[in-house]
Amino acid sequence: MRIKKFDSMNVIPFIDIMLVLLAIVLTFSTFIAQGRIELTLPKSNTTEQVDIKLKEIAIDAKGQILYEDEVIELDKLKEVLEQLPKNTNISLRADENTPFKLFVQVIDIFKELKLDKISIITELNR
Repeated sequence: MRIKKFDSMNVIPFIDIMLVLLAIVLTFSTFIAQGRIELTLPKSNTTEQVDIKLKEIAIDAKGQILYEDEVIELDKLKEVLEQLPKNTNISLRADENTPFKLFVQVIDIFKELKLDKISIITELNR
């Protein structure tokens, strides 16, 4: 059995991968440099009228949480929501200047308690 001499390596697949990576880097660096990724929340072009009785949670711009129009702490909110049936309809209103971290913490409570009938209330974009 004769051993084949290894003269050169095929670099074409390596070049293909590098070109794809270069295209990805250039695409994302363009978005970052020009600031094209803009978010304006919360506005919506669609609305849905719901006549179901909802438990309402609101978060204002200062980060205060209101449950049924009463100021409540995040820990206390979790205790109150634990007592609700799993099929309870909940509406969540948040000011557009609400700290996003607080919004995510409230959503995490919903997920942890397996409350999945949540409506996030937005303003109609006119």
